[in-house]
Amino acid sequence: MSELAKQTVVVVGASSGIGLATAKAAALQGAKVIMLSLSHAKLEGAAKAVRGTARAIAMDMLDRAAVDRTIASIGAIDHLVLTAAGDELACRGRITDLTTEQVERGLDKLRGYVNITRAAAPLMRERGSITLLSGTSAAKPPEGFSVLAAGNASIVSFGKALALELAPIRVNVVMPDVVDTPRHAGNREMIRARAESMPARHLGQPEDIAHGIVFLMTNPYMTGHTLIIDAGIVAA
Repeated sequence: MSELAKQTVVVVGASSGIGLATAKAAALQGAKVIMLSLSHAKLEGAAKAVRGTARAIAMDMLDRAAVDRTIASIGAIDHLVLTAAGDELACRGRITDLTTEQVERGLDKLRGYVNITRAAAPLMRERGSITLLSGTSAAKPPEGFSVLAAGNASIVSFGKALALELAPIRVNVVMPDVVDTPRHAGNREMIRARAESMPARHLGQPEDIAHGIVFLMTNPYMTGHTLIIDAGIVAA
């Protein structure tokens, strides 16, 4: 029997991309999956693609009151996975050129992750886990990614601190590079060219990252760790 069988896995950002791939992977292992995202319509369509037990709930992670209500309605949680992010490429630019709106949006992921973790922590089962998604700009920021790099690096530090604070609940961070998701549909040529420059010569797919997330959920010896899944771009 799978380690995830009959466990409750909450995936934030589950309407597409890495979140949806993670929901599918967990459901295939027998988990009861709760899929959270901003758009109810997208969630409903995504839930139909999941083979297994899945429930879709629309929620804005930046609305603390809505987060508190939604998370409380779920009950006990075994594993929490936070993949939600906006269009981060829209927030890139030289620090002197960024608008206030771009700066705020670049830090929204951290704000949302704090809201959700604060609400979910009291409901986590003792041997459960939390997985947060950061990004390789935290370790190797390209030009124009100053605010995004700061936001992603803060998530890495947030995860390490939570691993100590919430123990024995395990907390880990996954750090992917650019992945071929609908969010990057308008930049496909750019991300394909980037993939060709990576040591693995592979354009990351949502399933590649979901595989790592499931590993962290099911390995009881992993906590306080940052798992880099990036085709070697950080090492290059």
